[in-house]
Amino acid sequence: MYIKEQAPYCTWPKPDLSIPQVRWSIHEATEAYKESMEIQDLHPRELHREVQMSQLLNEINNQVRSTLDLDEVLQAACHLLGETFNCSRVSILVNESEEGDWLITRGEYKTDDYTSQLGTRVPLADNPHLHRLMSQSGPLAVTRFLEFPSLGEETRQLVQALGIKSMLAIATSYQGKVNGIIGLHQCDREREWSQWEQDLLEGVASQLAIAINQAQLYSATRAAAQRESLLRLITNQIRSTLDLNTVLNTAVRGVRKLLNTDRVVIYRFLEDWAGEIVVEDLHVPWPSIFGGIVADNCFKTDHAKLYKQGRIRAIDDIHNSGLNTCHADFLEQLQVKANLIVPINMPGYLWGLLIAHECHSTRHWKQGEIELLEQLGDQMAIAISQAELYQKVQDSATQYQAQAEELELTLNELKATQQQLIQSEKLSSLGQLVAGVAHEINNANNFVHANLFYIQEYVEALKKAVDIYEGEASKIPEEIAQLNEEVDLDYIRSDSPNLISSMQQGSDRIRKIVQNLRNFSRLDEAGVKPVNLSEGLESSLSMLQHRFSPELKIHKHYHVPGRVECHPAQMNQVFFNLIDNALDAIASNPGTEGELTLKICEPYPNWVSISIKDNGPGIAQEIQDEIFNPFFTTKPVGKGTGLGLSLCYQIIVKGHNGKIRCISEGDGTEFILELPIKMLEGK
Repeated sequence: MYIKEQAPYCTWPKPDLSIPQVRWSIHEATEAYKESMEIQDLHPRELHREVQMSQLLNEINNQVRSTLDLDEVLQAACHLLGETFNCSRVSILVNESEEGDWLITRGEYKTDDYTSQLGTRVPLADNPHLHRLMSQSGPLAVTRFLEFPSLGEETRQLVQALGIKSMLAIATSYQGKVNGIIGLHQCDREREWSQWEQDLLEGVASQLAIAINQAQLYSATRAAAQRESLLRLITNQIRSTLDLNTVLNTAVRGVRKLLNTDRVVIYRFLEDWAGEIVVEDLHVPWPSIFGGIVADNCFKTDHAKLYKQGRIRAIDDIHNSGLNTCHADFLEQLQVKANLIVPINMPGYLWGLLIAHECHSTRHWKQGEIELLEQLGDQMAIAISQAELYQKVQDSATQYQAQAEELELTLNELKATQQQLIQSEKLSSLGQLVAGVAHEINNANNFVHANLFYIQEYVEALKKAVDIYEGEASKIPEEIAQLNEEVDLDYIRSDSPNLISSMQQGSDRIRKIVQNLRNFSRLDEAGVKPVNLSEGLESSLSMLQHRFSPELKIHKHYHVPGRVECHPAQMNQVFFNLIDNALDAIASNPGTEGELTLKICEPYPNWVSISIKDNGPGIAQEIQDEIFNPFFTTKPVGKGTGLGLSLCYQIIVKGHNGKIRCISEGDGTEFILELPIKMLEGK
């Protein structure tokens, strides 16, 4: 048999020599044949041959009935023919080319170590004996094969490599169409093929022609069913899921399995016609090309135009298909010998390509395979379009959700700002009221305070005059004695200094309270100025002194005065809120002696830290991240607005570029404020 290329060995399974057969003994076959043919006077040798032919045909028929697998039928037939004809090699070639320009070896039997041609694709060109076989009805017997007319030099070399000396071959034909060729090779000697052997081979050919046709019909039907099944699977997945990666992976797995090819990929175009492999399914040991950017520098714009117009490219051999050298070299780098390419076209642009790679050998792509890939390319376009539309909807929904959340956050911030402005206005009004009241009280107190000195002098002068009068008078008038008895002048004289001293202390106390009110309100200090934070703490404590219980212990650790640049009134408001909350926490923990600890230090250069700590019940861990949110409060309705700590956060963090944190692990809560000594520009 002449071939032009050699495929790897073991493309098809080796024949199973233990295939169960219905074997007759020569005697049984002879008797059956005599009865069926009613031949009683044949020569024993002729009768033996007729029985042998009947037995061979019967075994081949049994094999055909037992399976529709063409490879099993052909392997068994080759084995039976090899044993019957006692030849070196039996090959059965099948016509699988739709153009009818090549045959492929699908069955083989051989002895010794002769070269196998199983799986080899045999072209009809330059093989004159194949043309002759396919054009005649009977067998072709050649004793000296190398002397067959018109053998080309390349074919002659291959015949010598296969070691063929003699050949007996016949074409199998079904309904006038050649679908295969049976070839018997004798490699160890030249052989004359008898007429009986030719007749026997002709009888086998008629049976195998039917078997090949039935198996091909079955294979085509099964392939069509598999294609329909794969398309249905892809279609159902497109309907049932919008996960593009799932659909694409299912497609490449199904295509590779159905086409029995080495690698199937989906290639997506990027800028400048570079691209990436988005999914891949391959057969080991062929290397993966998945991931990363794959740049085919030979891909030109005119190619894209052709694919956008629906171009499908079936390349049987990258080196013999008219490809330019650049593109062929690119495919060779990917170890591709043949490929099938269909476009994935989206409305208005070329999205990518669905590609099947044959790596181990060249391959002729069948029309059914091309149509399958084309249909899958259309399905991929639908899946991608739906997935992109779904992604756009998801992106829009995410964007709208983000906008809604941003709007809600803005509204909450506006609401919080409004409440804080209202609260600040109230505090400002309260501060103005306090300052006004303090001013009026201070004015009235000034009259009292200024005259106490003179009252004390007047009283002292009157006491001195009375003492002199009593010492000089010989007798106290009756009216004075009666008055002394009524008002106890002696007591008044002794107690008046104490009374004036008490009035002095009260006036001083009023002056101190007024000063604390003015220090707390700081209405005359709206701008940024250096202040001692310890003074702010003290004024806040004074403002809240009415809330101190007799058992409350206050610990003060002012390691430094805490002089920083700040808004004094705002900072006093922070201290007031935090100390007020600490007193609330202490009051909510009855039975425990209350302790309030105030601390000022410099933890690191150019920063001042203020700590306000109580021994209350503490703050639950799960809500500590929310305590600075506007309107968040754990106090009962009517007891808290949820703006105190939020306002503290705004003043410290945003107003003074500082830090505020809460530490509460178990009992007690500590708020730590950290402020830069120098205010940043713009604050």
